[in-house]
Amino acid sequence: MKELNSELQVDSIKLSNTTNSKTLVSSNGNGIYKGSVEVVFELKDAPIETIDKVLVGYYYEWGGAAQVKPSFDEIANTNYNVIDISFLYSPTAYTMPVFQLWNPADMKAGIKLLQSKGKKVLISMGGATGSEMRFRSDQKNELKQTILNVVNEYGFDGLDIDWEGSCLTDRESQQVTIDVLKEIKDQNPEFMITMAPEMLYLSNKSEKDNKGSYIPFLRELDDYYDWINPQFYNGWGFGPSIEPEDKQRLNLSMDYITNSDVNHRAEFYYLMTKYLTTKYSRLNDFWLIDPDRFVMGASTNEPAGAGAATEESIKRSYQLLSEVGIYTKGLMTWAINFDAYEGMIESNGQQVMFKKWSFESWYNDTHNKEKK
Repeated sequence: MKELNSELQVDSIKLSNTTNSKTLVSSNGNGIYKGSVEVVFELKDAPIETIDKVLVGYYYEWGGAAQVKPSFDEIANTNYNVIDISFLYSPTAYTMPVFQLWNPADMKAGIKLLQSKGKKVLISMGGATGSEMRFRSDQKNELKQTILNVVNEYGFDGLDIDWEGSCLTDRESQQVTIDVLKEIKDQNPEFMITMAPEMLYLSNKSEKDNKGSYIPFLRELDDYYDWINPQFYNGWGFGPSIEPEDKQRLNLSMDYITNSDVNHRAEFYYLMTKYLTTKYSRLNDFWLIDPDRFVMGASTNEPAGAGAATEESIKRSYQLLSEVGIYTKGLMTWAINFDAYEGMIESNGQQVMFKKWSFESWYNDTHNKEKK
């Protein structure tokens, strides 16, 4: 600034809110200058830890309707900068999780390619078939070695916890896994830890009532995890009670909103994000997550998961959040396989045309703009 303005009085300005990617320049209050400006640094070839926003996508080898298995070359040319490979899972309770692939050599080469493009690749642990993720205390060392063996063999950058179902009532199993991940990250601070909880597991009541809950993970790993990407899809009618101030602002007449409400999906995304990050809601009693470590998860389209993202719901929810100063870390989708598909799909009872990489484009038009 001094080079550009030789008359600048350096002792009359101050820097505040400084991070490795931005700082706020303002007057120090002596009256010489007024106003402020935020300066954002563009770091070339920086590791992902210095980049504010992420677009997380799950990837898997199996297929199905309205999806394809994209090549790693294709993924490398998108803005997906975190890829969660599915799944490391236990076929039965109290057995070590396995990672079963059709072609391990292709996976290893693909991971190296993605990492060469500056992307991070994580192994996702659990999934819809992961209800058997149960471990005893005396299995801690074996579990740790099992995870490290997979991570080291394939070169993963970290692990994503995607536990679902009855295993989330097993506090012993959760604690064993927590202890293992702490030890791994203490030994390797670069090891990334993320989580993908379903919505109903995020209320404080779920732990108090000894039901399925992510609260033990969130509390015990608070100093260890990189971000949380909750699943705002499926849920089958789950959603938050609406606080009075939000009913008025959004002009809503109902007391409760769910992701099954097609006409208010943007409001649903907005309210769930708000009540999980910056506004404690007495009506909902969610565990609060730092917005800087919060990544909203949406299914790519209706074939990918009920209550799916649309262009309107992503863009309007982002606008609503921006208007009240809530900025999160980015977006997650299940799954890259669906976003790589192009063709007709059934969405809310209608046949619509889905364009390839639509979800990525919605991210580019919203969250990804913040870092520029």
